[in-house]
Amino acid sequence: MRHLLIVTAFFLLLVAPVRAAEPEFQSTPGFMLTPSVSTSKKLQITTTLNHVGDAEFSHGLGRVEVTRAELAVDYGIINAAYGVSRFEWERTGVIPFSSGERPPWSSLHDLTLKAQLLNETLDDKWRYWVNGKVSSSFENMFPGAVGVGFDGGIAYDFWDGWMVGATLRTTALSALNEDLFGDVEMGMALAVSQKTLRRTLKNMGLLPFESTGSSNIGFSIALIGADKTYRLDADSPVFRKGYLGLRQSRIGAYFEYTPNPNVSIFAGPEYYYVREYRLYNSAGALRSTQELENALGGTFRFQCRF
Repeated sequence: MRHLLIVTAFFLLLVAPVRAAEPEFQSTPGFMLTPSVSTSKKLQITTTLNHVGDAEFSHGLGRVEVTRAELAVDYGIINAAYGVSRFEWERTGVIPFSSGERPPWSSLHDLTLKAQLLNETLDDKWRYWVNGKVSSSFENMFPGAVGVGFDGGIAYDFWDGWMVGATLRTTALSALNEDLFGDVEMGMALAVSQKTLRRTLKNMGLLPFESTGSSNIGFSIALIGADKTYRLDADSPVFRKGYLGLRQSRIGAYFEYTPNPNVSIFAGPEYYYVREYRLYNSAGALRSTQELENALGGTFRFQCRF
C-alpha cells in the first residue's frame, strides 16, 4: 500500500503545473489503439493504478488479491516505465506453494525501456506501429528475468471514427528453456473517437445539440490475454532463484476524458479470467501450475504533457 500512496502523491503533484487550454476533439481513439510510445516533443508522464479483486485458488487453497501501480515517462521516441504489484494473501498456510505462514512473495517489480521503431498511417484508415524493448522483472533482486522483444499493433477505422485493432507484445527471456522461453501478450480492441461518440450521443438525444465543447470523452472495449514472468529471490520459500509466470485474460470497458490537449484521464471496470500462477525452478523447468478463480477489477490512468 505504501507504493500506491507514493505514486498517488506523485500524480497529485503532476496535476498542478499543466496549463489549461480549450478542449480539442480528437479524430482518433485513445489509449487502447495508439502506440505505447509517444512521439511528442513534449515530456509525457503517465500514472496507472490497477486492482484485481480477491480470488481463491483451486480447491479452496488460499486466496490473493493484487494491486499494481506504474509510472511511465515518454520523450521523443523513448519510453521508460517502472511498475510494482502488491499481493495480499489469505490463509497462506494452505496455499500449495507456500512455506508455512510466510507469504510466497509480497511484491513484484518490473522495469521496461522502449524505443519506437515504426509509427505510420495508410489512407487515413489504417494505423500501425512497432516498438523495440528491453525489460527486467524481479521479486526484490534486480535484474531478475531479463528480456528483449517487440510490441506493436494495427488499427483500422472501419466506420467514421469507429476503430478496431489488435496488439501484440512478445519478449524472449534470459531463462531460455523449452518450458520457459518468453512472454506474450495479445489484445483486441474496439474504440470510438471522442468526436464520433459526441455526435452519436447527440443523435440518441443524450446530449443537447447546442452543447459546446464541454464533453470530450472517448470509449473503448478491449479483450487481452497476457503472460508475464518474474525472477524470484535467492531466499524464496517457493523456489530459490526460480521463476513465476502469471497468466490471465481480461475484458474491460473504458472511458477516456480529455479536458484539454495536455491532460487525459482513462478508467474502466475489468473482468479477469483464465488465471494461472506457473512456478519454475532456477533452470526454467515447469514444476507446478495453480489456477485462480475469476475476479473483478479495474484500471485508472492519468496522463499529462509538459
